[in-house]
Amino acid sequence: MPSPAVVKTARKMLESPLDFEGFLSKLSPKDRTNAERRAATIDTEAGEPRASLWRRLAATLTTLAPVCKLVGKQTIQFYIPDGKYRMQVFALEDLQDGTITVYCPNKLAEAVEAGILKPDTSQPHMHTIKSAKQPIYVEAIDGNTTNPPDHVKDLVGWNRKALKIMLPQNASPEQTETAELLCAIAAAGFVKAEAGK
Repeated sequence: MPSPAVVKTARKMLESPLDFEGFLSKLSPKDRTNAERRAATIDTEAGEPRASLWRRLAATLTTLAPVCKLVGKQTIQFYIPDGKYRMQVFALEDLQDGTITVYCPNKLAEAVEAGILKPDTSQPHMHTIKSAKQPIYVEAIDGNTTNPPDHVKDLVGWNRKALKIMLPQNASPEQTETAELLCAIAAAGFVKAEAGK
């Protein structure tokens, strides 16, 4: 169970997120151009709610994991330094199917124990955001998951476990904030690990 201090740290990490320009500044010139095109396409084809959600999540995940790269037209991978290498910790996926999906390390049990989420026993992978009484889709995935997308295979390799959080393109503020908080709880563990080196 995350201690109150871990949840507090996670919330603090989200207090001053990067904006979309901050996200763009972390990309290579080629990825920056592609991200700007992607944002423009979402604006044109999907409209404001999905475009705003995609921009916000890209910026928030970059705040938590500062190394990122675009994979194709629909996915962004996020990394943290790991010695002389880097370790993938998040992915953001927009398949243009009405949802935006965030992948992060599995902190579901901790979120349930901390009172952030409550499982909905009537529907697989559905949970209730306890503070808002709203549903959110959170699916645990691991190395045994059938056909994980290529851009998340590093999140479930080497006995790692991850979460697949699916947000509707018109996600409520509470749904978006809960997805971000789950990612920040995971990121609080990265910060602790870095501090212990």
